[in-house]
Amino acid sequence: MLLLRRKASEEENSVKLVAYTIILFISSIFVPFVIVASYQSMVYFSRSYWFFSTPFTAYIIFMGGMVFIAVILTIYLIFRQKWEGKKLKWITAFLILASIPAFILSLTNYYYMDDDGIHYNGLTSLEEKEYQWNEMARIHIVYKNHQGTIGLFQYKFEMADGSKITLPFNDKLSEHKFRIEEKIKEYEITVKDNFKNPIVD
Repeated sequence: MLLLRRKASEEENSVKLVAYTIILFISSIFVPFVIVASYQSMVYFSRSYWFFSTPFTAYIIFMGGMVFIAVILTIYLIFRQKWEGKKLKWITAFLILASIPAFILSLTNYYYMDDDGIHYNGLTSLEEKEYQWNEMARIHIVYKNHQGTIGLFQYKFEMADGSKITLPFNDKLSEHKFRIEEKIKEYEITVKDNFKNPIVD
């Protein structure tokens, strides 16, 4: 009787694990956008910022972490019948824990602009880096030719010490383009562009 109960319990756990795995696969499509955006808006956002933005790579890495866990669980479900014992469970648990850095790094990947400059926290860093307007040497405006139409593509900011940061020209940056132009005039920053020789898509 005890053996039957144990077997029934194991089968029930397997069914639950299969359900969790399927949910992980499906939710990985939209959950990263909800969690990353919600977390960053609560922890990092401030009204003093011109705008706050999350690189698309942050969502992709978070999504990858969820898919990785789902794949590990799938492999566990496939091999648990052949490799019974605690060893497989420990390996599975270790691999799941190994995915935690991906979630942490994706949550801390962002950039924003304010009156002081550009603030960027890269995907491989846990510390925010600041690119101040008064230390900026030049700005390179990158144009792109997409199917015969030339439009703004990127802004490349270069500091006096040689460090650089590239931001995509999106809706958020477009709304505050005039603020950037004001800083260019205020600090007499050199501006270059490739309008006559744009990148061809």
